[in-house]
Amino acid sequence: MNASLFDLETTQISRHPKAQFRDVGDEIFLVHPDGVQIHNLNPMAAALWRLLDNPMTGREMAQVVQTAFPIMALSKVEDDIKRVLSEFLERGFAQGKEKTHKKPKSP
Repeated sequence: MNASLFDLETTQISRHPKAQFRDVGDEIFLVHPDGVQIHNLNPMAAALWRLLDNPMTGREMAQVVQTAFPIMALSKVEDDIKRVLSEFLERGFAQGKEKTHKKPKSP
């Protein structure tokens, strides 16, 4: 998936199954699935990584962040989330797939 093309509303993001992470104090370190790269996450990225314990869309993440920090403008929250998720996707720590919407049954 091209990380810059994912949609906050419809793309469900999940951790790559082979990505590993370690909590060290208040910090999170991600180990790339290739086992060669290690990245230290900033506080926003760490919070989003924790939210990815269960697959979710960027919009769902924005709602969680907006609830915790209602003073922040939603557009700023969404921009930050899109930036972080794009990096997770581009670097191979996360994967995305389009949510499937069930069509209502016709009578």
